[in-house]
Amino acid sequence: MLRRGVIMMRWAMPVCLLVVLLMGPLIATPAAAADVNVTLIAKNIGWHVGSDTSTVTTVSVTVGDTLRLRVENQETTALTHTFTVPQFSINQTLNQGAVFFFNHTAVAGDVGNWQFFCIPHSSGTYPNRSGMIGVLAIANPAAPRPTPGFDAILAIVAIGAVAVIIRFSAKRKK
Repeated sequence: MLRRGVIMMRWAMPVCLLVVLLMGPLIATPAAAADVNVTLIAKNIGWHVGSDTSTVTTVSVTVGDTLRLRVENQETTALTHTFTVPQFSINQTLNQGAVFFFNHTAVAGDVGNWQFFCIPHSSGTYPNRSGMIGVLAIANPAAPRPTPGFDAILAIVAIGAVAVIIRFSAKRKK
């Protein structure tokens, strides 16, 4: 009876390992979406991402991410700005010192480069305005890593077969 238990234990470990190796890649989960926190500052009749001295005017997010945008008017004079994004039906007036929050979870239909602007400090027609403008860039996520196919499973089975052969050859030598 004890011998039978030892034989079962010798087989249980390789079988469990093989099952884990085969199932592991198939149950892997994709990366979760991110919260993208961005501060957009209106100052010196320009948009600045992150700080009032930044020259960056593009806010980038990926489909699935939630944009948490804080828009501030940091003018030192009594200038009034608007934060206008026609794509998302936003036209918010920002008096000196005002703050506006915009939260949006990007979906596939949002993919594109969407201009935002200040109405009194830009000119032209949307989406080709000039002056106090910036871009909200929404992109598709990078292609996910391919799910392991038959080739990966075949390689794992081959490794398991080699382990079984080694186990049997060790028994025969005794």
